[in-house]
Parts: sequence; C-alpha cells; structure tokens
Amino acid sequence: MQTFEDYLSRVAAQGGVNLLFETAMYSLVDELERITRTLKDAGVPFEVIGGMAVNAHLLANQQRSRTFVTRDIDLLVQRADLPAIIRAAEAAAYTPKKMMGGFMLLRPGQQPAEAAHLVFVGERSRSTHPLPFPPIRPESKEVLGVSVPVAALSDLLQMKLNSYRAKDLVHLEIMDGCGLITRQIERELPPVLIERLAAARRQFSQEEPDVE
Repeated sequence: MQTFEDYLSRVAAQGGVNLLFETAMYSLVDELERITRTLKDAGVPFEVIGGMAVNAHLLANQQRSRTFVTRDIDLLVQRADLPAIIRAAEAAAYTPKKMMGGFMLLRPGQQPAEAAHLVFVGERSRSTHPLPFPPIRPESKEVLGVSVPVAALSDLLQMKLNSYRAKDLVHLEIMDGCGLITRQIERELPPVLIERLAAARRQFSQEEPDVE
C-alpha cells in the first residue's frame, strides 16, 4: 500500500483535501489490505461487501466525492471455510469471535464495531432478511491503491435491499444518485426487493429539499 504522504499527494491532485476524512479513509484501507491479504494467503474464496464495496464501485465510476468512511469491513465467505479462516486470522493476530448472524475478526485495541465482520453464503444474518446471502462471485476493484475482490454491483444492491437498515438506505441513495442502479440491475431483482427499492426511492424523494 502507498504511504500516507503519497496518498495525500494523489488526493490533492484531484482537488481539495479534508485531512480528517482522508486520515480515516487511509486507516480503513490499511485495515482492508490487512484482512484481505490474510484471507488470500489462506486460499479461501471471499468478497468485500457492505460500505467498503459501495466505495469501491463509486471509485471505479469516478465518484470519489461521494465516498464515505465506514467503521467496519464486511466480508462474504463460505461457512465451510471458517476453520481455515480462523487459523489464518489467529496467525495474523486477530481474535475470532462469534456474533449474532455471523463472525468477527478483532485486532488488538479494536472495538467490535471496528472489526472485520464475516457473513455466510446461503444464510440470513437476521430474521428480517427476506433472502439469504448470494454466492461469492467477486469483481476485482482498486480501492485507493489496494486491489480487492468486491461483490458485483447487482449482488451488492440485493444485499443492501435485503438488510434495509438506516445506513443501507443512505448507501442506496448514494448509489442511485450516482447512476449505479441501472434498469438492467433492477430487472434482475426479485419482487420483494423491487418493492423495497421503490419504497426507498419514495423516501428519498420526500427528503429532497424543496428548492425552486
């Protein structure tokens, strides 16, 4: 990974620099590189999902101004690979812990909200999820100089609509506003998620400022 100084120089070349934001983003990408390297070395299939995956797609579509800092890193894995993941994580100084609906990998000094969170293909991490997590079928994306396997945009949209929490709605609004939710991707959604997307868009419309 590039040094923080090189990273800032690269960002500055693209426009203004918000030092607090860029420091937090650099730290997050450092964590991303650490955990993805651990899993790649273990030889297990995985993909980055959640907020970092949204950021990856925004960056790939020249929408850096819409990126955001998220506290944790979410990963989709296969439950059968969990023993291999735990061995590799412990060797890399992570502490594996079971959590509701999944697993987490904690580094020393981290809070659970800052950990790498694992969820499993074919399972539901919450009872309110209408659908299970999809198969692993990543696309390679570069996140601030780090190459990572990221959930395809159609799968990421499905997962965001499946979870449908407040932060998922924020991410959906950003994705929709940047044109990442195409007609083709919409047509691939199951009916229950099409309904959720329509409801989310109604909410976005109601929250828009009334400016003449």
